[in-house]
Formats: sequence, C-alpha cells, structure tokens
Amino acid sequence: MADRSRWKARLLRAFCVVLAVLALAALLLSGIRAARRAARASQHSNDLKQIGLAIHNFHDSYNRLPSAVRKDKAGRTLCSWRFRILPWVEAIMIEAHYNKPWDDPANRWFSSHPFPVYCWASERESPASANTNVVAITGPGTALDGDRPIQFSEIPPDTILAIEIADSGIHWMEPGDLSIDRVPETIAEGVDGQGVHVLFADCSVRMLRPDVSLEDLKKSFTIEGAKKYDVDQVLGPYFIGR
Repeated sequence: MADRSRWKARLLRAFCVVLAVLALAALLLSGIRAARRAARASQHSNDLKQIGLAIHNFHDSYNRLPSAVRKDKAGRTLCSWRFRILPWVEAIMIEAHYNKPWDDPANRWFSSHPFPVYCWASERESPASANTNVVAITGPGTALDGDRPIQFSEIPPDTILAIEIADSGIHWMEPGDLSIDRVPETIAEGVDGQGVHVLFADCSVRMLRPDVSLEDLKKSFTIEGAKKYDVDQVLGPYFIGR
C-alpha cells in the first residue's frame, strides 16, 4: 500500500511538472507572437514614414504633390505615384523609365520585384507578393485627386494621404489606389487584423484600432474634412500606442 501511495505521489508530481512546462511554453509562445506583431507594426510604421518623407521630398523638388496617376503629354497612363517617388524612397542603382508605362519591358526589373516598403507579407504568407499594401486615398476633395497640382500649403496636416490595406490586388507600380467612395468596411483591420496604419500630410504615422469606424476615418480623407474635424477628438481615442 505504501509503495502504491509513493507511486501515485511521484506520478502526480510528474504530471504537475509537465503542466508547468506546458504553461511556460504557452507563455513563451504568446510572448514571441506578441513581440513579432509589435516588430511588424513598427516596421509598417517606418515604411509609411519613409513614404511620407519621400512625398515631401518630391514636393520640395517639384513644388507639388505627386499625382496619383502619372500620365504623359498625350494623356496616356504611365505609372502610379508609388513608382514615381521611388528615387526618394530607395537609393536605386538601376535606371527607371518614368516616361514609359510601368509594365514596359524597360521597367521589367522593377515590375518583377516586390519592394518591401510597399509590399508587406502578412503573418500567414512569405514572401510578399508584388501587390501593394499601401494605397493613396483618391476621389473628390482628396489630396491626390485629379491633375491639378496641389501643394502642402493647401492641405491641413491631419489630412490622410495613404493607408495600409490587405489584398489590394494592385501591383505596386500600377496606377490604382483607393477611391474614397469604395473604401471597404474591413479597411481598419489592416494587413494582420490588428489595426490599420495611416499616413498624415504632416508625415506622421499612426496605427488605429480595428474597431475605428469607417465614418470617422473618412472625416480625415478629404482636405475639407481635415479642416472641419479635430483629428484628436475623432480618431485620437482609437490611436494605438498613444
């Protein structure tokens, strides 16, 4: 009887040790996942910041913001603003032909490579595709709308220029963005479902919680909306890491 009791006690201790090890492993795994998510969020923020600085440097060079769609003198569509600002985003050594269509053979090297600053692989995919996860907000009243040259002096600093999006289906060089009247309800989930990064005209980048309403987001999508609404009051409660 004593031997059986000692055997049961040993078995119970071994079981407790196993449970403790499993619990510790679960905590470590959870911590690793959280750290990876935080690192990804930080990288996405840095990418958008780099894009914002490139837009400002483009403005310094041409005294205007880049057009959402670059066209030639005949009105032929050439490429997206993402490709046009590339010299200010990357120190590229290969010649880019901005006066030719983005999918022209002369630009084949670029079209065959995803650029990490625009193309973000989700947690479930690796490597990233060549489709962009950064799009501008376009449409009536937005900063990148139309062919009229727009200067930063006309835009409130709280105007949203670009936003993170999952599954855009748009090659990063290809003309194509997010029309203000076609923004999906799921936009706030971002690439990883943890929230959405937005780039403001003052070059600041903020991550918003996935429960931010599309109605509130749209208030900062247009120049007039940014003038009318206080971003801290409307979107401030949804800022992550504030």
